Amino acid sequence: MIEKLYLNAVGCGVLITLLYVLWKTNARRWSRLARAYRAHDKLQCTASECCPTRSMQTVILVGGDIGWNSYKGIATVGVTAEGILLRLMPPFHVFHPPLLIPFRDSHIEPKRWYLIGKTAQFTLSQVSDVQIIVHDELLQWIESQATQLAVTSP
Repeated sequence: MIEKLYLNAVGCGVLITLLYVLWKTNARRWSRLARAYRAHDKLQCTASECCPTRSMQTVILVGGDIGWNSYKGIATVGVTAEGILLRLMPPFHVFHPPLLIPFRDSHIEPKRWYLIGKTAQFTLSQVSDVQIIVHDELLQWIESQATQLAVTSP
């Protein structure tokens, strides 16, 4: 009886550890961005009156090593006066702190990415080995919101 309980506990422990390692490894590009662009707590706006947001967006991170991370339909993109706010929806936000990408640190260029269609690639000055890829439609929305913020801010 105790042997079965012990084996079950060890098996569950190994499974939980394996899932933790896989989830943490999957967040390596986001973590690299978070070291340079982590959003401070005062800025995290959840209401649309604080900053305009679009939820259920697709954001893809590439570079740094083999593969890519696709956050398809789980990213929330916001536009603030400082820059672009990226967050993931719960429960996917574990190991993925909110990011604030300043406008001045990003270089945007059109990029055809596999079969997605028209996309844009953000290359960031502080983390140049990780690029952010978004749909062209989302980029147009970001640009329009940034323009509106620039016009309305004193």
